[in-house]
Amino acid sequence: MGRPRRWTTGSVVPVVLAVLAGGFAYAALQDRSALTTVVVASEPVPAGSSVGSGNTRLVKVHAGDTALVHGVLSPSSLAGGWVAAVAVSAGEPITDSEVVRPARTPVLGEMSISVPVQQAAGGKIGPGDLVDVIVASGAGGAHYVAQGLRVLSVAPTSAAGGVLGGLSTNYYVIVAVDKQTALHLAAALGLDSAGSTGAQIEIVRSTGEPGTTQKDYEMGPSGPATAPGGTRG
Repeated sequence: MGRPRRWTTGSVVPVVLAVLAGGFAYAALQDRSALTTVVVASEPVPAGSSVGSGNTRLVKVHAGDTALVHGVLSPSSLAGGWVAAVAVSAGEPITDSEVVRPARTPVLGEMSISVPVQQAAGGKIGPGDLVDVIVASGAGGAHYVAQGLRVLSVAPTSAAGGVLGGLSTNYYVIVAVDKQTALHLAAALGLDSAGSTGAQIEIVRSTGEPGTTQKDYEMGPSGPATAPGGTRG
Protein backbone atom coordinates (compact mmCIF):
# COMPACT_ATOMS: atom_id res chain seq x y z
CA MET A 1 0.00 0.00 0.00
CA GLY A 2 1.37 3.41 -0.95
CA ARG A 3 2.37 5.92 1.63
CA PRO A 4 0.07 8.98 2.19
CA ARG A 5 1.04 11.97 0.08
CA ARG A 6 2.74 14.70 2.09
CA TRP A 7 1.70 18.33 1.46
CA THR A 8 4.68 20.51 0.81
CA THR A 9 4.90 24.29 0.68
CA GLY A 10 5.21 24.10 -3.07
CA SER A 11 1.95 22.19 -3.41
CA VAL A 12 -0.04 24.14 -0.81
CA VAL A 13 0.66 27.66 -2.11
CA PRO A 14 -1.02 27.17 -5.54
CA VAL A 15 -4.12 25.77 -3.84
CA VAL A 16 -4.34 28.70 -1.43
CA LEU A 17 -3.87 31.19 -4.25
CA ALA A 18 -6.57 29.50 -6.29
CA VAL A 19 -9.01 29.67 -3.36
CA LEU A 20 -8.21 33.32 -2.72
CA ALA A 21 -8.58 34.18 -6.41
CA GLY A 22 -11.94 32.44 -6.49
CA GLY A 23 -13.04 34.34 -3.39
CA PHE A 24 -12.03 37.70 -4.83
CA ALA A 25 -13.75 36.92 -8.12
CA TYR A 26 -16.93 35.94 -6.31
CA ALA A 27 -16.84 39.13 -4.23
CA ALA A 28 -16.28 41.20 -7.35
CA LEU A 29 -19.20 39.56 -9.09
CA GLN A 30 -21.39 40.13 -6.05
CA ASP A 31 -20.37 43.77 -5.96
CA ARG A 32 -21.08 44.21 -9.67
CA SER A 33 -24.47 42.58 -9.32
CA ALA A 34 -25.50 45.00 -6.55
CA LEU A 35 -27.60 47.83 -7.93
CA THR A 36 -28.20 51.35 -6.72
CA THR A 37 -30.62 54.02 -7.89
CA VAL A 38 -29.43 57.39 -9.20
CA VAL A 39 -31.18 60.50 -10.46
CA VAL A 40 -30.82 61.55 -14.12
CA ALA A 41 -32.39 64.40 -16.06
CA SER A 42 -35.40 63.28 -18.08
CA GLU A 43 -35.26 66.47 -20.16
CA PRO A 44 -32.84 69.38 -20.61
CA VAL A 45 -32.65 71.35 -17.35
CA PRO A 46 -31.58 75.00 -17.83
CA ALA A 47 -29.43 76.70 -15.21
CA GLY A 48 -31.62 78.28 -12.55
CA SER A 49 -34.50 75.83 -13.00
CA SER A 50 -35.90 73.73 -10.19
CA VAL A 51 -34.78 70.10 -10.12
CA GLY A 52 -37.47 67.66 -9.05
CA SER A 53 -39.67 64.77 -10.06
CA GLY A 54 -41.05 66.72 -13.02
CA ASN A 55 -37.77 66.85 -14.93
CA THR A 56 -35.86 63.83 -13.57
CA ARG A 57 -36.18 60.04 -13.55
CA LEU A 58 -34.65 57.22 -11.52
CA VAL A 59 -32.21 54.78 -13.10
CA LYS A 60 -30.65 51.65 -11.58
CA VAL A 61 -26.90 51.22 -12.11
CA HIS A 62 -24.23 48.88 -10.76
CA ALA A 63 -23.09 50.00 -7.33
CA GLY A 64 -19.53 49.10 -8.28
CA ASP A 65 -19.41 51.73 -11.03
CA THR A 66 -17.94 54.31 -8.67
CA ALA A 67 -17.02 56.65 -11.51
CA LEU A 68 -20.67 56.76 -12.53
CA VAL A 69 -22.38 57.01 -9.14
CA HIS A 70 -19.88 59.21 -7.30
CA GLY A 71 -21.60 62.41 -6.19
CA VAL A 72 -24.87 61.63 -7.98
CA LEU A 73 -28.03 62.67 -6.17
CA SER A 74 -29.96 59.89 -4.48
CA PRO A 75 -33.76 59.68 -4.67
CA SER A 76 -34.05 60.60 -0.98
CA SER A 77 -31.94 63.77 -1.36
CA LEU A 78 -33.96 64.85 -4.39
CA ALA A 79 -36.97 65.51 -2.20
CA GLY A 80 -35.16 68.32 -0.42
CA GLY A 81 -35.57 70.74 -3.31
CA TRP A 82 -32.75 71.85 -5.60
CA VAL A 83 -32.00 74.42 -8.30
CA ALA A 84 -29.68 73.65 -11.23
CA ALA A 85 -26.46 75.67 -10.93
CA VAL A 86 -25.50 74.73 -14.50
CA ALA A 87 -27.38 73.43 -17.51
CA VAL A 88 -27.90 69.66 -17.43
CA SER A 89 -28.52 67.65 -20.61
CA ALA A 90 -31.30 65.06 -20.89
CA GLY A 91 -30.14 61.62 -19.73
CA GLU A 92 -27.22 63.03 -17.73
CA PRO A 93 -26.84 61.97 -14.06
CA ILE A 94 -27.34 64.95 -11.74
CA THR A 95 -24.51 65.38 -9.26
CA ASP A 96 -24.40 67.42 -6.07
CA SER A 97 -21.89 69.80 -7.72
CA GLU A 98 -24.47 70.76 -10.36
CA VAL A 99 -27.23 71.83 -7.98
CA VAL A 100 -27.71 74.32 -5.15
CA ARG A 101 -30.39 74.87 -2.57
CA PRO A 102 -32.95 77.48 -3.63
CA ALA A 103 -32.33 80.90 -2.13
CA ARG A 104 -34.76 81.97 0.53
CA THR A 105 -36.08 85.04 -1.22
CA PRO A 106 -39.45 86.77 -0.90
CA VAL A 107 -42.25 85.34 -2.99
CA LEU A 108 -42.51 87.24 -6.27
CA GLY A 109 -45.27 87.76 -8.76
CA GLU A 110 -45.24 86.83 -12.45
CA MET A 111 -45.50 89.17 -15.39
CA SER A 112 -45.50 88.64 -19.15
CA ILE A 113 -43.47 90.89 -21.44
CA SER A 114 -44.47 90.72 -25.09
CA VAL A 115 -41.96 91.93 -27.68
CA PRO A 116 -40.97 91.00 -31.25
CA VAL A 117 -38.50 88.14 -31.22
CA GLN A 118 -35.69 90.28 -32.65
CA GLN A 119 -35.97 92.41 -29.49
CA ALA A 120 -35.58 89.37 -27.19
CA ALA A 121 -32.12 87.98 -28.04
CA GLY A 122 -33.54 86.40 -31.19
CA GLY A 123 -35.68 83.99 -29.18
CA LYS A 124 -32.73 82.43 -27.33
CA ILE A 125 -34.11 83.26 -23.88
CA GLY A 126 -35.20 80.29 -21.77
CA PRO A 127 -36.47 79.43 -18.28
CA GLY A 128 -33.84 80.08 -15.61
CA ASP A 129 -32.14 82.85 -17.57
CA LEU A 130 -31.68 86.34 -16.16
CA VAL A 131 -32.79 89.24 -18.34
CA ASP A 132 -32.57 93.02 -18.33
CA VAL A 133 -35.30 95.23 -19.77
CA ILE A 134 -34.35 98.40 -21.63
CA VAL A 135 -36.57 101.10 -23.09
CA ALA A 136 -35.20 103.00 -26.09
CA SER A 137 -36.80 106.31 -27.03
CA GLY A 138 -37.22 107.67 -30.51
CA ALA A 139 -34.93 110.57 -29.59
CA GLY A 140 -31.77 108.48 -29.28
CA GLY A 141 -31.93 107.73 -25.57
CA ALA A 142 -32.24 104.48 -23.66
CA HIS A 143 -32.50 103.46 -20.02
CA TYR A 144 -32.78 100.31 -17.93
CA VAL A 145 -36.23 99.63 -16.55
CA ALA A 146 -35.12 96.49 -14.67
CA GLN A 147 -32.05 94.27 -14.37
CA GLY A 148 -31.53 90.64 -13.39
CA LEU A 149 -35.12 89.43 -13.69
CA ARG A 150 -35.51 85.64 -13.46
CA VAL A 151 -37.26 84.10 -16.46
CA LEU A 152 -39.95 81.62 -15.42
CA SER A 153 -41.06 80.56 -18.89
CA VAL A 154 -41.27 81.69 -22.49
CA ALA A 155 -43.94 81.30 -25.15
CA PRO A 156 -42.56 81.48 -28.70
CA THR A 157 -46.06 81.59 -30.18
CA SER A 158 -48.72 84.24 -30.52
CA ALA A 159 -51.93 84.20 -28.50
CA ALA A 160 -53.73 83.03 -31.65
CA GLY A 161 -51.51 79.97 -31.83
CA GLY A 162 -49.33 81.08 -34.72
CA VAL A 163 -45.89 79.53 -34.80
CA LEU A 164 -43.00 81.91 -34.34
CA GLY A 165 -41.68 82.54 -37.83
CA GLY A 166 -41.70 86.16 -38.91
CA LEU A 167 -39.65 88.82 -37.18
CA SER A 168 -42.79 90.76 -36.30
CA THR A 169 -44.32 87.87 -34.33
CA ASN A 170 -44.37 88.59 -30.61
CA TYR A 171 -42.28 86.61 -28.19
CA TYR A 172 -43.66 86.23 -24.66
CA VAL A 173 -41.23 86.23 -21.74
CA ILE A 174 -42.68 85.58 -18.28
CA VAL A 175 -40.51 86.96 -15.46
CA ALA A 176 -40.62 87.04 -11.66
CA VAL A 177 -41.23 90.58 -10.37
CA ASP A 178 -42.00 92.47 -7.21
CA LYS A 179 -44.77 95.07 -7.22
CA GLN A 180 -42.50 98.05 -7.85
CA THR A 181 -40.77 96.37 -10.80
CA ALA A 182 -44.16 95.40 -12.22
CA LEU A 183 -45.16 99.09 -12.23
CA HIS A 184 -41.95 100.10 -14.02
CA LEU A 185 -42.43 97.39 -16.65
CA ALA A 186 -46.09 98.28 -17.15
CA ALA A 187 -45.18 101.93 -17.73
CA ALA A 188 -42.51 100.93 -20.26
CA LEU A 189 -44.86 98.57 -22.05
CA GLY A 190 -47.45 101.35 -22.20
CA LEU A 191 -44.99 103.63 -23.97
CA ASP A 192 -44.08 100.86 -26.38
CA SER A 193 -47.70 100.11 -27.26
CA ALA A 194 -48.56 103.78 -27.77
CA GLY A 195 -46.56 103.78 -30.99
CA SER A 196 -46.47 107.54 -31.46
CA THR A 197 -43.83 107.99 -28.77
CA GLY A 198 -41.25 105.98 -30.70
CA ALA A 199 -40.38 103.99 -27.56
CA GLN A 200 -39.21 100.40 -27.95
CA ILE A 201 -38.72 97.59 -25.42
CA GLU A 202 -35.59 95.45 -25.60
CA ILE A 203 -35.11 92.30 -23.50
CA VAL A 204 -31.44 91.44 -23.00
CA ARG A 205 -30.32 87.94 -21.93
CA SER A 206 -27.88 88.79 -19.13
CA THR A 207 -27.29 85.39 -17.51
CA GLY A 208 -23.87 85.46 -15.84
CA GLU A 209 -23.35 89.17 -16.51
CA PRO A 210 -23.02 91.57 -13.55
CA GLY A 211 -25.39 94.51 -13.25
CA THR A 212 -24.44 98.07 -14.13
CA THR A 213 -24.82 101.35 -12.31
CA GLN A 214 -25.12 103.23 -15.62
CA LYS A 215 -28.87 103.31 -15.98
CA ASP A 216 -29.26 105.56 -19.02
CA TYR A 217 -27.59 106.56 -22.25
CA GLU A 218 -28.28 109.41 -24.65
CA MET A 219 -27.01 109.81 -28.19
CA GLY A 220 -26.54 113.49 -28.99
CA PRO A 221 -26.25 115.06 -32.46
CA SER A 222 -22.45 114.74 -32.41
CA GLY A 223 -22.14 111.47 -30.43
CA PRO A 224 -22.86 110.02 -27.01
CA ALA A 225 -23.95 112.47 -24.36
CA THR A 226 -23.35 109.91 -21.61
CA ALA A 227 -19.80 108.70 -21.09
CA PRO A 228 -18.92 105.15 -19.92
CA GLY A 229 -19.52 104.86 -16.20
CA GLY A 230 -22.64 107.02 -16.23
CA THR A 231 -21.06 110.49 -16.11
CA ARG A 232 -22.39 113.02 -18.52
CA GLY A 233 -19.99 114.88 -20.78
